[in-house]
Amino acid sequence: MKLPLEDFKHEIFSLREEETDSRYGKAPKDRSISERINYGFILLDKPAGIRSKTAAYIAKNIMTGLGAKKMGYSGTLEY
Repeated sequence: MKLPLEDFKHEIFSLREEETDSRYGKAPKDRSISERINYGFILLDKPAGIRSKTAAYIAKNIMTGLGAKKMGYSGTLEY
């Protein structure tokens, strides 16, 4: 008896260096600090004991002080 994906052909994808099309943005190394703050994201490892909403509020206050125009959060893993 075969496993469900045993006959599936697996392909290996590799990344290659490409030039960034200026019509669609910039390479990360070419972005200004302001662009990184306003168009980036933060991965936050929230400490136990505070709610996600509280962690987002603290991060928003910090980022607003750095010049961020807006900020939000998505997803929680509270249990």
